[in-house]
Amino acid sequence: MALVAACAVGPEAKAQGGFIVLRIKPKAGSTLQTRFEQTVEMTGTAHLKSGDTTIASQMQITMLSHAFVEQSDVRGTTLLTTTDSVELSGTGTEGGAAEGTRRAMQGRRARLRVATDGSATLVQASPDVSPQFEAVFSGMPSTMPERPVAVHSTWQKTMMIPLSGDAAGAPAATLNATYRLDSLPANSDMAYISLTGTITRDSSAAPISGGLRMTSSGSVTGTMCVDRKHGWWTESHLIIEMKSTLTREGATPMQLRMTVVQHTRTDPAS
Repeated sequence: MALVAACAVGPEAKAQGGFIVLRIKPKAGSTLQTRFEQTVEMTGTAHLKSGDTTIASQMQITMLSHAFVEQSDVRGTTLLTTTDSVELSGTGTEGGAAEGTRRAMQGRRARLRVATDGSATLVQASPDVSPQFEAVFSGMPSTMPERPVAVHSTWQKTMMIPLSGDAAGAPAATLNATYRLDSLPANSDMAYISLTGTITRDSSAAPISGGLRMTSSGSVTGTMCVDRKHGWWTESHLIIEMKSTLTREGATPMQLRMTVVQHTRTDPAS
C-alpha cells in the first residue's frame, strides 16, 4: 500500500502561474535506495457463550531494497527492483510465520514498468514470487492528478487493493483516497503532500481461505515528501486502521482490529 500511495514529481515539472504537473520520471541509470519499515498489530475477538475469546499478534518488518532505473522516457520508467535484506519479528499468531516470510522475501527481484501517471505493471519477477506479490504490482492504478495543480489543490483516486487472506491475492477491497498538495516552498526541490482515505470490503466479495467471508472498513492517513529534482518520492508515513468481521456458516463471527504503521524512505543516488 505504501507503493500504491507514493507520488512523485518529474524534474521538468516547473511551476507556471502557481501550477505544477505531478509525474514520475527518475533519471535513467540512477539507483533508488529504499528503507521500508512496517508494524502490524491485530486483535481478534469472538463472543462465545462461555465468554469472549481474544487473540493478538504483532509483526514488525524492516526491508532494504534498491531499484535500478533501466529506462526513462516520456511514456514511463522501467525499474529493476531487488530486495537486499529483510528483518522480521513477530509475537502471538504471527511469531511462527516470521522466518518463513523473511525467506520468501529475501533476494526477490522484479521488473516494473511505471507510467508517468503513477500506474505500474509487473513485467517480470523471480520464478517463485508469490501470487500476492504479483497481485500488488500487476495493476497499480494511477495516483497522479490528471491536471496541473497548485498548493492546496486536491485530487481523488479510487483503486482496488488486496487484503491479507484474499484468495490468490485477489483485489477485493476499495480504497477511496484524497490527495492534497500541502506546500511547495520557494527555492526548494521538495513538495509536501498529504493523503486521507477510506477502505471498504463488502461480504459479497469472493470468500477468503477456508470459506470465510470478510467485511471490512477502515481509514488511511499519511504524508509524503517528494524530490522534484530527481523525480521520485523521498519519504512517506502512512497509518492504516481497519475493522473487519469474519463470518462462516454455522460458526461464531469474529471481530478483527488491525493497525498498520508504515515509514518509507528513499534516497535517489547515481
